[in-house]
Amino acid sequence: MHWLIVLFLSGITWGLGAIAWAFYQASFVKKLDPGSNATKMLLACGAVVLLQIGIQVVLIGAAASGTGAVMSLVAMLGNVAVLALWLMAIFGMRSSLQQHYNESEPIGLKLSGVMTFFFSIFYFQYHFSRIAAWKQGKTS
Repeated sequence: MHWLIVLFLSGITWGLGAIAWAFYQASFVKKLDPGSNATKMLLACGAVVLLQIGIQVVLIGAAASGTGAVMSLVAMLGNVAVLALWLMAIFGMRSSLQQHYNESEPIGLKLSGVMTFFFSIFYFQYHFSRIAAWKQGKTS
């Protein structure tokens, strides 16, 4: 699938499409590299978000006792944890992809760390489309 379609679907689903596509890509990477932990990191990311929401709901219920500072701290720590887990997942996927497509199927894949950081799943999708086109041309 073209990366612009993934971007469009992510936009019209308020980001849920991007999350689903990240899991799809992680499962594909797991087929290439059985040792990949990207899916586990993404699941942990979701668990932290759910935990953070639960804590926020409890603290909102106790808002009369002046828990604003605690809520801010929980939000900040939760966001840092989610970001760290997300980065571990996408950079783990990047490592697995580079290893596979430079050793098992040597096509000379080079993935920029900066592009991976800022565009992650869309950047990967761009390369998946290129790899698929290359394979179709190679097998024809």
